[in-house]
Amino acid sequence: MRIEWLDLPDALDQTRLPMPPTTADFLQVTQLANLVTSLFWGNNDFYVSPENHLADATAREDVRTSYAVAREPLTGDRPDRIIGYAALSLPSEPGASADDQPTIAEASVSVHPDFRRRGVGSALLREAEAEAARRGRTVLQSWTDNALVEPAAVGSGPVFVSGTSLETGLTPVVRTPSASVPDAGRDRIRWQAPDAAFAAAHGYELAQVEWTSVLDLREAAGAALVAESGSGAAEEHGYELLSWEGDCPEQHAASMAGLLGRMAAEAPAGALERVAEHWDVPRLRAEERARREIGLSIVTTAVRDRSTGQLVGHSDIETFADLPQAAYQGNTLVRPEHRGRGLAVLLKAVNVSQLLRLKPATERLYTWNAAENGAILRANKELGFVPVATHPAWQKRV
Repeated sequence: MRIEWLDLPDALDQTRLPMPPTTADFLQVTQLANLVTSLFWGNNDFYVSPENHLADATAREDVRTSYAVAREPLTGDRPDRIIGYAALSLPSEPGASADDQPTIAEASVSVHPDFRRRGVGSALLREAEAEAARRGRTVLQSWTDNALVEPAAVGSGPVFVSGTSLETGLTPVVRTPSASVPDAGRDRIRWQAPDAAFAAAHGYELAQVEWTSVLDLREAAGAALVAESGSGAAEEHGYELLSWEGDCPEQHAASMAGLLGRMAAEAPAGALERVAEHWDVPRLRAEERARREIGLSIVTTAVRDRSTGQLVGHSDIETFADLPQAAYQGNTLVRPEHRGRGLAVLLKAVNVSQLLRLKPATERLYTWNAAENGAILRANKELGFVPVATHPAWQKRV
């Protein structure tokens, strides 16, 4: 086995054989990434195309992702097989000086099931940590899929993968009552699961527990419409609801940038160290361009305070053209001075209704929320979301 950093291609050239080495290598990485997620979830709701995977690594101005890979030499004329990779993402603040750049790096490790427990993941993580240190990063963070608690809610079933000895029964499952709002206790983590055991063995501490919840959109219209009926009361109190798909309308861009900046500062973070973010209209537009490059479409509902003309809250849902069955909840935020008036539930409900109208083929809506964020978890429950998996965040200071 040898470890090396990939040279990412400018574009994927799959029109000739043999393919250029950079294309062939990156395709192996994306195939392995999709294998690992499908084995956990039992479905393809988190499939990422090679083109979108590459764009996600390179398109954003405020983060760049590099890949270290582990190769196992093969005999004959076949190229060395990639059996694992480490993804290292380095957030940056556009326009900030070198001294004001974040000290955080995000690292994740994936190893093919047939090559686990052989030191491959440990070697990749050491390489990623060393590279992060060379880049001046002193805090490493990672988010992992830990265990399903309601497999049936996501249509999870056995995944059969040609070429691997592990064909079924891979998804770690924790049975827990879904009728109650989940709590933030450490007992919700399945500590014997591969992600938790690996993190603990390498000095990472549990910094936060998130819950992944899913809304069955085929049954969501009723609850969404009931919650949406509160829009009349909101309008009576001086609020106006606005919805759009894609880029934010120009007249609201400055307000939206302000909301995104608050999201970075106010989202529950547990023990995670935060990255301070400054958002303005140019950064918003750059983010929107990056979304288009990775095939990401955003459905947004925002609430405007008529007395000031400013947006005071918003909720986003993300969709991909090549994944018509699934959607993903993005940000939901209401400014502190406007909370306690039911606006968060209203924003989410109206946006679900917008999604149902714009993307009628979508079957499931996923969301990720900090376990300590009781208000948003209660809002999710009101709309019919079911907690389906634990999604812990890990942190290590070096």
